[in-house]
Amino acid sequence: MTENVISPAEPKYTRQTVLSSRIWSSEKLFSVRVTRDPAFEFIPGQFARLGLAILPSEPDIPTEWRAYSMVSHPEEDALEFFSVVVPDGKFSPALARLQAGDPLWIDKTSFGFLTLERFIDGEDLWLIATGTGLSAYLSMLQDPQTRLRFKRIIVVHGVQYAHELAYREDILRIGTKYAPNQLLYIPITSQEHTAPELSPALTSLTAPSRITTLLDDGELEHRVGIALDPSRSRIMLCGNPAMVADMRSRLTSMGFAPGRRGVAGNMAVENYW
Repeated sequence: MTENVISPAEPKYTRQTVLSSRIWSSEKLFSVRVTRDPAFEFIPGQFARLGLAILPSEPDIPTEWRAYSMVSHPEEDALEFFSVVVPDGKFSPALARLQAGDPLWIDKTSFGFLTLERFIDGEDLWLIATGTGLSAYLSMLQDPQTRLRFKRIIVVHGVQYAHELAYREDILRIGTKYAPNQLLYIPITSQEHTAPELSPALTSLTAPSRITTLLDDGELEHRVGIALDPSRSRIMLCGNPAMVADMRSRLTSMGFAPGRRGVAGNMAVENYW
């Protein structure tokens, strides 16, 4: 008589190792770069579930999980994630404390639909974000297909203060691989004037404002020099849920709509803190 042997279930995650961490000029903002399992695949714009072993009694068992978009490109050997510290949170303060050599667990499956596959080609791609919502776009900007599919890519990043404009220099560097004036970076600060030296796309010192306000009064299109047109523009929104909801409502009234089964849309949204 042969006994049936039941193999233990294979974990749905892998243990990876922190390679480096980066604290931005605002100490509440940081990035973590980790090793990548060779079998882990994703499309630019998707996110991963990260796990931490929070309980001292179980240092090798991840008990807390959170979703983070990949900043890195799918062809890179490592994965990078961008986060903000929530002071009373159970996850982000611990994530911020990780140092090179520390473990981080990553679900084997990638998630999310905030990808360029949601759109048919258009002329203008608007990537609008607040805070760490920028994460979802950084991988797209590094993908050669993005600059091949769209004549112009406009990155609009809203923060409170200029020192919170993480990845600003990275975006400007990436822009050198694009055709002249193909990638436009528009930083927006709500609590101080936006200085023109923050981006070649800015021509003068501008008053503090919010993305929604600039859309309402037409200033957003004026700063970019490109009209928002449902027939040629494709728009992504990612960031604070209030911003996403307000912008979605305004853009819907302008003729923008998410895709639905069998019908490609011209707007895609995702909440991100």
